[in-house]
Amino acid sequence: MPGLLMDSILQHVSLTEKEQQRLPSFFQSLRTRKHQYLLQEGQVCKYEYFILKGCCRQFEVDAEGKENVLQFSIEGWWITDLDSMLTQQPSLFNIDVLEGGEVLQIDKQKLDELFNEIPAVERYYRIISQRAFIALQRRILFLQKPAMERYQEFITRYPFLEQRLPQHQIAAYLGITRETLSRLRSRK
Repeated sequence: MPGLLMDSILQHVSLTEKEQQRLPSFFQSLRTRKHQYLLQEGQVCKYEYFILKGCCRQFEVDAEGKENVLQFSIEGWWITDLDSMLTQQPSLFNIDVLEGGEVLQIDKQKLDELFNEIPAVERYYRIISQRAFIALQRRILFLQKPAMERYQEFITRYPFLEQRLPQHQIAAYLGITRETLSRLRSRK
């Protein structure tokens, strides 16, 4: 099993040697290519994805055709539409690949089996879910700030993303136009 996921899990919980050896059997490895969709709006989300290499984004397209980025996910991070996966309802979101690479995917049934067989992983999952909830709360407050504050906070919190992502993707995450982002960058 790629060490990145194991390292992430072991940062939060302890696993026996036997559990560590069993863990890979629950996941499937998937090579990804740039512009590939892992989920499209209207589909039911079947998987949670752990990014081993590359970068993905979760976004929605509004009635005017504007893309609104909810999150980016890079190496060591998870991405999914949990609402769609748990309720089996069509997703409101798209998840696509911005940088090709590799992900590990796990479906709901395998995830439940994993939790039953290795309870410590359920604790890990609770911890990362709580952190994701906190991040979502911060994101709501973040979007209420003036554009310059949002940009400053973005580059402070995620300096590694500014170099990896095109300006229009950053602008869509910040909730501003590419032109506004250019003006903010020139003022900085």
